Amino acid sequence: MDAVSPRLFALIPAAVAINLVIGRIVAELALPVYLDTLGTMLVAVLAGLSGGLLVGTVSQVLSGMLSGYIWLAFTPIQWLIAVLAAVAAWRGGFAGTWRSAAWGAACGALCGATSAVISYVLFRGVTAGGVTMISALFRSMGFSLEASVTAASVGTDVVDKTIAFVVVGMLLRALPRRVLGRFPLAARAVGR
Repeated sequence: MDAVSPRLFALIPAAVAINLVIGRIVAELALPVYLDTLGTMLVAVLAGLSGGLLVGTVSQVLSGMLSGYIWLAFTPIQWLIAVLAAVAAWRGGFAGTWRSAAWGAACGALCGATSAVISYVLFRGVTAGGVTMISALFRSMGFSLEASVTAASVGTDVVDKTIAFVVVGMLLRALPRRVLGRFPLAARAVGR
């Protein structure tokens, strides 16, 4: 789909709002997940990679402005998620719950490893409430800071991205065929 299409312009504010609202709720509850990339994934699958990259960037910049500069450092994670969601869509990765979960777990492992480096190098492992609590738990069990941050980041990201991919897959499979027909990549993503 063309990067400047009216459909993309309509999707962007809604997707950014999804990222910000759900991400904020999860952060306020200090859950050990994020769920702040659902909008990025949806747009990457519906409108293509450029749309997903745009939504992810805008979401992280606004998160940084609203919730603290720390979130700006994780913009590359949004980009990675957009790329992986688009690749998963191209490969039919949302065709069923188990496929979505497998792609989500793989995405989570890659994003978690990348996030661990950002978290450790820039913030010494102190980032989001729930993830920081898990890192602290590993530290209290005698693990090094590096190992604690990595285990917490990868573990929470695998859970987070698995949930997100499954939710996006369910939403896509629930769309009527005539709506999917307007989004060829989404139709391919669910095998229609």
